[in-house]
Amino acid sequence: MPSRQQHADSLTTAASRRFSSGADPVSGWSAQSPVHRAACRVPGTIALMVTPRRHPEDPYAAIASLYDIEHVGYDDDLDLYLNLAVATGDPILELGCGTGRLLIPLAEAGHRVTGIDLSRPMLDRARQFAETAGVLDRVTLQRGAMTDADLAPGGPFGLVIVAINGLLHLPTAAAQREAFAAARRALDPRGQLVIDVLNPTPDTLRGFDQSLVHEGTWHDAAGDRVDKFAARRLSAARQTIETELWYERIGPEGVVRRTTTSYQLRYVYRAELDLMLELAGFAEWQVYGSYDLDPYDDGADRIVVTAEVTASSAPPPT
Repeated sequence: MPSRQQHADSLTTAASRRFSSGADPVSGWSAQSPVHRAACRVPGTIALMVTPRRHPEDPYAAIASLYDIEHVGYDDDLDLYLNLAVATGDPILELGCGTGRLLIPLAEAGHRVTGIDLSRPMLDRARQFAETAGVLDRVTLQRGAMTDADLAPGGPFGLVIVAINGLLHLPTAAAQREAFAAARRALDPRGQLVIDVLNPTPDTLRGFDQSLVHEGTWHDAAGDRVDKFAARRLSAARQTIETELWYERIGPEGVVRRTTTSYQLRYVYRAELDLMLELAGFAEWQVYGSYDLDPYDDGADRIVVTAEVTASSAPPPT
């Protein structure tokens, strides 16, 4: 078994093989290798145990609990959605709601919220959190795609939310455009769509095309250390970011348990968003560069769009 230093060195060395067919993105071991499946512990060394990918169609199935460890306490965008919810009114639909990071606080604020997501393990955790928070009576959860937003129960909606890069999980421009159209159909005449995606500036995109990045360290409820590593490959021609993630949980006994997943994001530019909104039938929209609704410019980190079904100058619907 490798020593701790050898194990760390192997991460960097093997990162260049992260996209090789059938190989683990860090170790390069085949998924069929006994070493890949588990490693026997030797005193004074690290034993590695790898969780296989049992749900290739759902990249979040294996990492739902790890996602929560990473995102607990992240609320940079929460005030934005709470304020918009007050302005537009109930009910609210969140597309790609995950484990309820936004959905639960919105329900706690008294709003009726529907959340849809393709990942059943993420929805199961959202239901548990809603029950623990005592807001399950105001929450509806359903497995479904963003492109089926108009089929979500509880509508029509006053506010539809697609938060923090959720739109980018749709693999093609056509699918993204259909999600806009479905959201438009799900909204009532006074409704508003809110979308938050990264601003794909050259500097931002260069940061996504790296061989290996350590993205953070956290500790779970049991005190185990959790490290997140990522390897990404950018395709400017296809506007995609191919992503390999692995989380390593290190227990007090020195065993490293690795959980891996992969997915692809399709990033979008401001001009594309404008065209998609127009084709979907939105009457007007505003584009901002932050959660504080600062003006959108070249240096903005985010593209935050608020789109209206009815133009502000139009008379109220009868």
